Parts: sequence; structure tokens; C-alpha cells
Amino acid sequence: MLPLFVALSHSWLGQYMQQSRWGFAVVEAIHLLGLAVLGGVVLVVDLRLLGLILKTESARNIARGLSRTLLASLTVMLLTGIALTSEEALKCYHSPAFRWKMLLLAAALLFYFTFHRAALLRTDKYQTNLWSRLAGAVSLTLWLGVGVAGRAIGLL
Repeated sequence: MLPLFVALSHSWLGQYMQQSRWGFAVVEAIHLLGLAVLGGVVLVVDLRLLGLILKTESARNIARGLSRTLLASLTVMLLTGIALTSEEALKCYHSPAFRWKMLLLAAALLFYFTFHRAALLRTDKYQTNLWSRLAGAVSLTLWLGVGVAGRAIGLL
């Protein structure tokens, strides 16, 4: 994996991010806006799965209505995340917080697009069940972990 991070650091993107006066700040601002949108979508869908909000709406319909927003914000987050990583690729490679973030991100994405979707399909229109509550709780925990680990990268 180290050669990949070295190559990212020396790529045109890495060089731009390292040498630009405003590149990192602008990309980070876009990353944080993507985070706000992604976090909002995840929060709304998962709180509905937990049965805490929008009880008169179907969790499946809410998720379906927000799916494009989720995918767009996730795409923005992934692209800007690569750009941010390219600026400090070797620091990220050696950072335990970065490794945790990547592990939790992979787990959150895998969970969200498999078990979470299955829970949405099993959820009655207005009722929640153990499966949906568990899916909402696990999803929120994983995404919170991604955010906390991401914040820890800058602190460590």
C-alpha cells in the first residue's frame, strides 16, 4: 500500500494540493459540505428506521426519495477525500486514525448497501421492527465512527 500513497503524493493532484495556497481549504470546505448532506440523509433515514421521526412516512419511501442525494454527497465525499489524502498521503498512510476511518468507511458502505437496504425492504409502512431498529442503530454508529476517526486524523 505504501507505493500507492507515495504515487498519490507525487501525482499531479498531490502536487497541486501541496503547492496551492487555497486548494486544501476549498477542497476541505466542499468535503465538509458533502459530509453535512450525507450526514443529514443518513440521520433522517436511520432515525426513521429507529421509529423516532416521521412516523407517518414509510422508511422505504424516505430512503428512496433521498437516494440520489445520498449518492451525490457520497461521490463528493469520496472525490474530495482522495484530494485531501493526496496532500498528506504519507501522513495518512502512517496515521492509525486514517486507517480506522477507512476501515469504518468500508464497513459503513458495505452495511448501508446490504443489510440496511434489506431492513428498509422488511420495514412495514408505519411500524418499526427489531431488524429496522438494529439496522438504524448500527448504521448511525458506523457513520459516527467514520466522522470521529476522520476528525482524529487532523488531531493526531
